[in-house]
Amino acid sequence: MGEYRIRCAEIWGGVDSIDLDVATSALKASVYSKACGGSSGGDIYYFSVCGSDQLTRIAIADVQGHGEAVSTISRWLYELVRDSMDSLDATGVLTKLNALALDRGFGAASTVALLSYYRGDRQLYVSYAGHPPALAQRKNNGDWITLTLDEGAGLCNLPLGLMPNVSYSQKILPLEIGDRLFLYTDGITEYPDAAGEPLGSPWLVARLRESGQGSLAEIKRAVLNRLAAENASGMDHDDITLMAVEIAPPPNAE
Repeated sequence: MGEYRIRCAEIWGGVDSIDLDVATSALKASVYSKACGGSSGGDIYYFSVCGSDQLTRIAIADVQGHGEAVSTISRWLYELVRDSMDSLDATGVLTKLNALALDRGFGAASTVALLSYYRGDRQLYVSYAGHPPALAQRKNNGDWITLTLDEGAGLCNLPLGLMPNVSYSQKILPLEIGDRLFLYTDGITEYPDAAGEPLGSPWLVARLRESGQGSLAEIKRAVLNRLAAENASGMDHDDITLMAVEIAPPPNAE
């Protein structure tokens, strides 16, 4: 399986089932997405690269339901990511998405995570609308930490379409070459074990720790294989999307 190179001023992704390695000038990733019972479902994934090839943004969303709501929110997300491709602040994207979801009656607890890596300052910019937080691993540490946000006063970082006047915050943290991220939808942590109970986020962190310093594709495959080992019939309980991501060296350093 080859690697798809995402170019500057390009947006790549969608709602289709996929199992692929992708790369920008700043990141490399191994991506898996599969709808329960079909070729496309309620999970959405996008990678975008700005025109100067300095900023890579990752969007991952979990839309409640299928059909019109998914295709409409996917189009909104694509357009908002496109229109903000050069901006480090993703909170406006979430605010506009929430307003659109409310106006159209879509959302119903749909969630979104937006993560942007700017190669110029080696900073990661993280925002969520009710989405499971990403996990990060420092190259020199090895453990995985949860990238939670500081909650302010009032309505903060809620899923789309629940209520108006929600504020969305952004966390900024430095990342170095070799640091890794893991993004996912709750089809992973709500995956049922043999007894029908959700596996939960501690299960996922433990599986990532077991993967050690394996390649991104190996980490992705290890998580999927362990899911099937827990409950082979659970693959159709929900849509599943996951991404293993690593900060890459500049092209001239490779």
